[in-house]
Amino acid sequence: MSNDLRRRNAPRTPPESEMEDLNLSYDESRLSAHSLMTASPIHSGSVMKMHVPAIYYFLPSSIQWLLTTRCCPKSWSPQWKPRFLIALGGYLYRFKDENGSSPKGAPTPLDFCSDCRIVIRDEDENREFNVLTDCLPYGYNAVFEVSSVGKTQYFAVQSREEAVTWVNSLRQGQQDVITRNMGHSQIPYPKEWTAFDACAKRLRDQKLRIKQKLEQLDKKEQEMQTMGAGGSIGGGYYS
Repeated sequence: MSNDLRRRNAPRTPPESEMEDLNLSYDESRLSAHSLMTASPIHSGSVMKMHVPAIYYFLPSSIQWLLTTRCCPKSWSPQWKPRFLIALGGYLYRFKDENGSSPKGAPTPLDFCSDCRIVIRDEDENREFNVLTDCLPYGYNAVFEVSSVGKTQYFAVQSREEAVTWVNSLRQGQQDVITRNMGHSQIPYPKEWTAFDACAKRLRDQKLRIKQKLEQLDKKEQEMQTMGAGGSIGGGYYS
């Protein structure tokens, strides 16, 4: 009888299929470019992503032109860097290349995007230097942007047609996410996409917590420096 009780009270081991689903839902290492590509993404392809130093936007256009067109340190001037984009389920993923083992940065939720559009150079309204359109990488002829809360990303592609495809795909993906969240979608959502969405959300939340922790540490360090400076000026209380 004691053996029967032990068997009865022993924790149930999920079937192998359930274990695979559980691992797929919570293991960020499965967010590789190869894994996402095998799940029939909305759209994917190679692009060039613009990386701009924070101080760059505050400089006059003449200084921006000098930094971009002359031999200046890379940390001072904008740089186009190769990336591989994958739009799947409710997120846009960025990888270093099509063999990337994990996303670069946090995946972007499509329902957080406030705008997806093609960047057009308007010569009549603005003749000043524009780094997005005047310094495109060789072989790239169009730029599209993806704007979300507090962040705008710029991507260069080889043709305007490719930019149009990206913009339309992202807008449609965003609309599908919103429709599904409202419970109005009549299209079955792939089970694998649900698992990838769960991984992307966990990865995004993890990176957000790290960012907040670093900001708190930076704030604390600034406060300590301020207190130290105040003590030395006020008569040596902290000396």
